[in-house]
Amino acid sequence: MEPKLWFLFVGLALLAGGCIAIGGAALNLDVFLNHPKAQPFVQSLGRLGARLFYVVLGACFAAVGGFLILRSIQLFQQGG
Repeated sequence: MEPKLWFLFVGLALLAGGCIAIGGAALNLDVFLNHPKAQPFVQSLGRLGARLFYVVLGACFAAVGGFLILRSIQLFQQGG
């Protein structure tokens, strides 16, 4: 797979995942925070701490995804 397509697809996946993490934490969704894989974070950080952790993690994912999307656009414009 060409790097520009890889950057685009991975960037879109990270951006979507980041938005889902931010949304689930910001809306305090039980289905999101009661998931068995989230329980270690909820138990160790508390519910508010786990929500903040997921907002920060989602923001990092979204930022990296946005960077990769912008990089793929740059590569498409350069023809490379």
